[in-house]
Amino acid sequence: MRVEDIGLDPRIVRKLKEDGIEKLYPPQAQAAASVLAGKNVVVAIPTASGKSLVAYMAILQAVLRGGKALYIVPLKALASEKYEDLAKFSDLGIKVAESTGDYDEVDAKLHKYDIVISTSEKADSLLRHRTKWLDQISVVVADEVHLMNDPGRGPTLEVTLVKFRTFNPGAQLIALSATIKNASELAEWLGAELVTSDWRPVPLREGVYSDGEIFFTDNSKKELDADETPVNAIVKDTLASGGQCLVFVNSRKSSESQAKDLGKLVKKMIPEKLESLSRTADRLVGEQDEPTTMGERLGKCIRSGCAFHHAGLTSAQRKMVEGSFRSGQLACIVATPTLAAGINLPARTVIVRDIRRYDSGAGYVSIPVLEVKQM
Repeated sequence: MRVEDIGLDPRIVRKLKEDGIEKLYPPQAQAAASVLAGKNVVVAIPTASGKSLVAYMAILQAVLRGGKALYIVPLKALASEKYEDLAKFSDLGIKVAESTGDYDEVDAKLHKYDIVISTSEKADSLLRHRTKWLDQISVVVADEVHLMNDPGRGPTLEVTLVKFRTFNPGAQLIALSATIKNASELAEWLGAELVTSDWRPVPLREGVYSDGEIFFTDNSKKELDADETPVNAIVKDTLASGGQCLVFVNSRKSSESQAKDLGKLVKKMIPEKLESLSRTADRLVGEQDEPTTMGERLGKCIRSGCAFHHAGLTSAQRKMVEGSFRSGQLACIVATPTLAAGINLPARTVIVRDIRRYDSGAGYVSIPVLEVKQM
């Protein structure tokens, strides 16, 4: 379905086309009629199938009609990504603010903005302080709402949504979720229509590595270089065919050590990119207010074509790593699961190296299947 055929404001259509969006994916088209009609909707579709655009269309349409919107995300890194996406529409007169800290200077001025992007913790704080402009909100988006299952962040998100529905029952609620088994229960709890689909823009093949081979769920298999470590073998195979890799590990320390180790392999496979990667690393170091050992370590990894990504990076460092991967400069990123929470990167292959991680209350525990599916 073409973007001009769903009843969007022509100004939004023009901006979408400028960004290269001419047609909607099937699940986006399925959800568009309901969200643009102002209905509460749960959109439960696979990662990278276009959930965010569904929310953006509803938000922008509402704002151009005089409304305000609150966009709730689980992580600060995701808030920055959504801010950059929505700020592209500022030439339509739309003002976007990002508020994620304990107290931001921008807080006192949030009533002047049309779209406010916040973490669930910050949204909860705004509700507890009975912030006056919240009753002017016409659309609330809860991104990655399946994380209500997370013992750390889930309760805050759940309480925030309950409070907001009580505080401003007339606001439209759009919940964006991964494909989950209890999506219908979630929709019923939120009083929302459910849009669900298994459609993906790119087919997904899942498999397990063992003894030099990948055994896929469709019963096919692929032989790899048995002389390499499992991660190196898979990365080597992917890069040889021109692809990029994401590798997920269970700690910051592991992300840095694995990136450093992989870099020795990667730099040999992408000699044509090393000069531009060196310039990117120089820019990263040069833009730091003060030199840090973290920045130096990241710069060295970037020069090799394989960077690390974890919550210890600054916002500028995260953006540079993600941007370099999207542009095709970086061949590989080794990350902790924070990167999996809604941040889309064009990887050919995703490797989950660690299936267990340390929990301060329970020791080493298995990573939930739902979380693995988002990687």
